[in-house]
Amino acid sequence: MYRQIKQQIQKLMGYFSWKYFIVIALYSCALYTNYAQEILTGLYKNAIIEDSYNHLLRNQKSSVLIYYEPILIPFIDDFSNYTGYPDTALWIGKQAFINQSFSIDPPTIGCATLDAVNEKGELYEHASIYPFGADTLLSKPIRLDSIFSPLPSALTPADSVSFYFYYQPGGGDGNPWEKLGDVPEKNDSLILEFGYQSGNTELLYYMMRWVYPTDTVNAGDTIYSNCNPDVYIIADQSYFPGDSLEFPCDSVTAMETVWEQVWASGGMSLKSFVEEYGVYFRQVRIPIVDAKYFNRGFQFRFRNYASVEFENNNPYWGSNVDFWNIDYIRLDKGFLEKDSVIDDIAIVNNPGSFLLNYTAMPWKQFVDNQSSELDTAFHLKLTNLYDQPKNTTYNYYILDEGGNIIKHYEGGTENLEPFYMVGYENAPAHNTPPIEEITFPNSANDSIAFLIQHVFREGGSGDRNPKNDTVLFLQKFYNYFAYDDGTPEAGYLITSSVAQKKTSLALGFTLNKPDTLRAIDIYVNHTMNEVSAFDFTLTVWTDDNGQPGQELYTALVQQKFSDELYGFQRFYIDEPFVVSRRVYIGYQTTDGKFLNVGYDQNNNSSQHVFFRSSGEWSPSFIFGTPMLRPVLGKELDRTFITVNDPELEVKIYPNPAKDKLFIELSQELQSENIIMSIYSVTGQKIYESRYCSEISLSNYVPGFYLLQLTDGNNRHIVRKFLIGQ
Repeated sequence: MYRQIKQQIQKLMGYFSWKYFIVIALYSCALYTNYAQEILTGLYKNAIIEDSYNHLLRNQKSSVLIYYEPILIPFIDDFSNYTGYPDTALWIGKQAFINQSFSIDPPTIGCATLDAVNEKGELYEHASIYPFGADTLLSKPIRLDSIFSPLPSALTPADSVSFYFYYQPGGGDGNPWEKLGDVPEKNDSLILEFGYQSGNTELLYYMMRWVYPTDTVNAGDTIYSNCNPDVYIIADQSYFPGDSLEFPCDSVTAMETVWEQVWASGGMSLKSFVEEYGVYFRQVRIPIVDAKYFNRGFQFRFRNYASVEFENNNPYWGSNVDFWNIDYIRLDKGFLEKDSVIDDIAIVNNPGSFLLNYTAMPWKQFVDNQSSELDTAFHLKLTNLYDQPKNTTYNYYILDEGGNIIKHYEGGTENLEPFYMVGYENAPAHNTPPIEEITFPNSANDSIAFLIQHVFREGGSGDRNPKNDTVLFLQKFYNYFAYDDGTPEAGYLITSSVAQKKTSLALGFTLNKPDTLRAIDIYVNHTMNEVSAFDFTLTVWTDDNGQPGQELYTALVQQKFSDELYGFQRFYIDEPFVVSRRVYIGYQTTDGKFLNVGYDQNNNSSQHVFFRSSGEWSPSFIFGTPMLRPVLGKELDRTFITVNDPELEVKIYPNPAKDKLFIELSQELQSENIIMSIYSVTGQKIYESRYCSEISLSNYVPGFYLLQLTDGNNRHIVRKFLIGQ
């Protein structure tokens, strides 16, 4: 694809691609032992993001002017009811990562995280040890010229229009091995800019098309576009018939926005932040008083400046750095300084699984062992952001795949004082509701799942922001054990200081009954220059008094990065075998190569993790869990179509869904005559049509459903999705 000529095109024509991606913020630290080291690193590249980039380029349509219909005030987003991409109803671009796991004690559940990777999940090409512009969280245009309710009228600086938001530097708090993310250094920064439309248009980029020279082109020759004669480039090398290169074609413009910085914060640790401001999240108010902002194209954007540190110049440690968390953004008229108090009660965390030892496990291993596998209670953080006491109610529901409630817990009513006075809710009936007397179905299925729904509301009519009053968790009983929740906050690797340069990692699991080990799933991180793409030895060990013992299985496997949504790569066992009770799965590396695997810092299994670089195993002391999973049960079908095949890819989102389900297909599938069908879990077909990119779910009850896509060759691709309440 001739990267050099593409770079020259970009320089000459001001071309850039729209930012269309999510990024996973990660944490980097080094912890030393005598012989081996456990290392937490950042994630250099994300397969989900790379794939989204390719999909965007395939489907980008030519246009003369990109125009966004302005939205109306109030503008409110506390990032509580979705994760991943910023809400397209409010935001432009996909750089910020909306998540429920990277911040410490946010005002309400969820935040937007800015970091140091670009739209592909890679460190920015211009990244350096000096501060550089990184991520942007950009609002859609907002009408600050008028309001339309209760009656249309003009907006002016006299209407007390103000902008509020909360922010927090990344890096977490506590011991280095317990922190979340990376601390922005003193020279790093988070800035806020306001923008207004000048009335002019500006060039954004050129649409790119492939050009195939029919004659020899020498370095220095001028090449004209075959779709726009006014566009040309000067070749920086020779090209010959049969070569191919991308060439700028149609220009894409947008309304020009003039930006001005209105606020900034320098980097600091969360400890210093709390010492200075006395809170984990600081609220900021910016009054909007300049008349130039009161037009129909007002926008705001957060941007961060980051600086990269490379530990020991080791590419295996390639890291994302310098995180900032942003929460509860509000823009409205009539806001005065006293309106920093928010009339809202909310859930602050997702309590997750109802299992005691795992986040997911095989149904066969759970049934008949509920007493030892169920946790005793959920643990919630509940808050009252108002300045007066609130009467609150709490309930949780557990629903089966048919949408039937199999457990309803009612916590009654409690009076909750303001957060600034008492902190989080301390009534056990609300913040530690018991997990007991769940009537699970008598199912012979190999896999089953349940939806856990927590609802915390103000008594009576409810508060003004119901979105943060409900959280969902999908409890999976599939064919694997998992300590992790599927989202890596860091990368984990083991280094060696001994001459052999060997490393081993083992993660222990306890089975309730014998079962057949079929495969091992591992989330492998991308690293600098993809140095983690090497062959390693997949290994299974017996238990020897609480640590790995004899080798049960070894096989040299080829590491290839996964294209699946959650990045796990499946390594099949050549000859599956029965395991029982305690077993350890993991890997061994040699020749000074270090495998960088995903690391979940919100679920701790360190008591089950062992590592070594010589003859002795050492227990881990880093809080969290490396993302490895044993796959058990019946024989696996390796022939079905999966998203591992980029030519036959299907993505559905959001999942859980509520009002609409969006379906994205790979280019090959889009060229087929695709029929879409939706089935209930009982097998009843309830919907069928030709392919369309979205389906309305307003007529369907909450529960699990199957989406089946059938192409002209009668190939079937099936995806399970959930409709929440």
